[in-house]
Amino acid sequence: MEIILNKRNLEVLNEAEEHYKKLKQRLKSSFQQEIYYKMEVIKILKEIKDNEYYKLDGYRTFEDFIKDYHLARSQAYDYLKIANAIKDGILEEAYVIENGVTKTLEFLRKSPNVLKKSKQNPIKPLRFQLKSQESYDFYKSNAKF
Repeated sequence: MEIILNKRNLEVLNEAEEHYKKLKQRLKSSFQQEIYYKMEVIKILKEIKDNEYYKLDGYRTFEDFIKDYHLARSQAYDYLKIANAIKDGILEEAYVIENGVTKTLEFLRKSPNVLKKSKQNPIKPLRFQLKSQESYDFYKSNAKF
């Protein structure tokens, strides 16, 4: 029993394979361009927030500004977290480009170098009753006494 191959079918397979390789290359190129655009967005958002440029357009808060650009609040603040980490020297821009935004955020959450701000008030209020108005006025004017 002898197998005969049809040359026309092989050519179609080779063309499909070549087309598939081109599509993969375009996809890879698009992802690379996308991360560069995201890095640009990260830098722009940080500068706008730090310098409060959004107030020049009449926005009262940064959140109002990002709503008009269809950015989720969490996404914008994740970008700002990355920008601050780059500024503080915890990350390099090349790391973000190589690993992407999601892995970078995961790294920042797990990193011990990142100082987490406590949400509790460090100054605990102390309440007590003073016998004279003079004492009250003294302690009120010297709250950190």
